[in-house]
Amino acid sequence: MVEASGQDLIAATVAGFEVQIRLSLALGPSDHYERGFHPTATCGVFGAAAAAGKLLGMDAEGIRNAFGIALSQAAGSLEFLADGAWTKRSHVGQAAQNGLICAVLANEGFRGVQRPFEGKAGFFAAYAPNSMPEKALEGLGQEWETLRLAVKPYPSCRYTHAGIDALLALREEHDIREHDIEEVRIGVSQTGILLIGEPEHRKQQPENVVDGQFSMPFCAAVALREGGFKWDDYSLHLNDEKTLDLCKKVRTVHDPRAEAEFPKNMSGVAEIKTSYGQFEKFIVVPKGEPENFLSDAEFHTKFEELCKPYLGIEGAGQLENSILILETANSIQSIMSMSQVLELSSTE
Repeated sequence: MVEASGQDLIAATVAGFEVQIRLSLALGPSDHYERGFHPTATCGVFGAAAAAGKLLGMDAEGIRNAFGIALSQAAGSLEFLADGAWTKRSHVGQAAQNGLICAVLANEGFRGVQRPFEGKAGFFAAYAPNSMPEKALEGLGQEWETLRLAVKPYPSCRYTHAGIDALLALREEHDIREHDIEEVRIGVSQTGILLIGEPEHRKQQPENVVDGQFSMPFCAAVALREGGFKWDDYSLHLNDEKTLDLCKKVRTVHDPRAEAEFPKNMSGVAEIKTSYGQFEKFIVVPKGEPENFLSDAEFHTKFEELCKPYLGIEGAGQLENSILILETANSIQSIMSMSQVLELSSTE
């Protein structure tokens, strides 16, 4: 829309990340989750509005109006956890779309509420009455929450990752194979249990991809069988009887050590009882966090696995190379065009 340069896009993205992350911290993740809200969606619309507003060159009053409009667009229910609904997917695009619309409306003079966050019926009061608004402004402009972002190595809920890391390490260290396993216990924080551990009978019997993404038993079973976990594993394992049988051996429990680390770290502990012994490992910082970041090779592998089926090896490589030098691009038009999947003809 504005012929943005690569540097413009990076700056706008950081602005959006800062707004979204800081709002999430201010709300208090546990309180917000327990009320049934999905912060990716509820906070995401404000982040998207900030990013779009930055690219549109809006002033402070314009951004305030964009946020004021976004307050009425902030939505996202965790009810998809109950039945595997596709709304988990749409929340991300919905937040981006609505944030853009809010910024464009504000830029054209549409007036939003003036106290979108701190008002009597504002974001904090309505979405998390026990929120801590001061956290949104703490170190603003000096400390960058964007630099604390994690990148997921596995295609599942982040709360499953410490458990997966621990299981993979134990599998390798003790040469554990599925036929050796009698019982698995994964210990996480109480907030984690709400997403990946309860209700236990449903988490042990996932029926679709969304179920699997939020099921510690399924993620554990796949990791133990495959020695890893990638996107294509869902289609391979959701109807695999051996995987589903292994799911029934996995329990998700509350662990005081993981709770003590939360919310700073999404820690987890894995205990595996085998026919020849019992083994345990506690992971404080899961793979992908800034303190335990992905290597360049791991980044490349994940990007290729996700893009190659749609863009081909050559197309994925071109897009990757362009993103790695994004700050040198005079316009992002050509890079955006590389990310578009060409429609296949019926003969293909």
